[in-house]
Amino acid sequence: MRAPHLAVLPLLGLLASPPAVAGSTAQVSIASEEDWFASQYTPGGLEVRADVRVFTLYALLNRAGYDAGPVERAHPVPVIRYTPARARVRQVLASAPDAVLTEARAYFAAHPEPVEVYLARVLGGPKAPGRAASLTGLEELLARAEQEWPVTALRAETLPDFRFEQRAWLPLLDAPVQQATRLLGLPEGGPAPRVVVNLLEAEGSVRPVDTGQGWVVVVGPVTRTPDAEPVVRELARGVLSSRLSGRLGARWAGGAAALKDARARGAGEGTVDEYGVALLSRALALTATGAPAGAYEAAGRDGYFGLKTLSRSFEEARPVDAWALDGLARAVPQQAPRK
Repeated sequence: MRAPHLAVLPLLGLLASPPAVAGSTAQVSIASEEDWFASQYTPGGLEVRADVRVFTLYALLNRAGYDAGPVERAHPVPVIRYTPARARVRQVLASAPDAVLTEARAYFAAHPEPVEVYLARVLGGPKAPGRAASLTGLEELLARAEQEWPVTALRAETLPDFRFEQRAWLPLLDAPVQQATRLLGLPEGGPAPRVVVNLLEAEGSVRPVDTGQGWVVVVGPVTRTPDAEPVVRELARGVLSSRLSGRLGARWAGGAAALKDARARGAGEGTVDEYGVALLSRALALTATGAPAGAYEAAGRDGYFGLKTLSRSFEEARPVDAWALDGLARAVPQQAPRK
């Protein structure tokens, strides 16, 4: 783990409001405006940031027992591999005062939502769509963690790690994300997709988040080198799920048979809707990243059939549901390569 970089400590003052004076009831703000400097930009202007609110949320989740990650040793006691930044945060917060932890555990128990819902709330605020609106009080909980735990100092210490990983993404995202944006019909002039690097998450994780003010893809630490394909795939999955949920099962005539065959080969989706979105998002991501033929064949062996055929249906000039249904109808599961 790198030693703390004292030069960035003055900048980290921008990440949170001034500490509350003893006896004050003022809350620490974690609004996005306070960490503007944590953003970096691709040559095409795509934002890749290290987000204060995501850092604080995951610092709290890790302290409360969130340990998702690759298992380095399974027996007799599982050992999870953490990146140096995540290991450092967990180490320091292990001895942090328990009052915030007790409050956090009670809050999580009362709001048993997937982590994507929590991310939507912290990134989109109280007006975030869907179940994120029910997470009233989350901002106050995170503000208390900011006040009572050394979260700001930990951000300062781990900032170089975040910056290094942010920079690694910059050359990779412009062309595939721009093409995906066009194919998905995201409005021109609207908020562009953004990427948030989260080193306190499991390696290789990619989470699409609808903030109500544009899509954000939260990426965990890379396992080897950054790869744009999973980022585009998960962005497409998020957008397509929101637009096509509940519509594919009834309109895709061959969907049930395709899903049955796919599950026999290892696909993990449980419904026709989920499987249809998985096919569409995979085909779109492979197309946008210029993947070689072998990538399509490997996907077919895993139960994701007809992606090359499906990709020929993508048309920027047509509504998403039109080319999506046409493409799925052309997929031919019987021709999928066998393992």
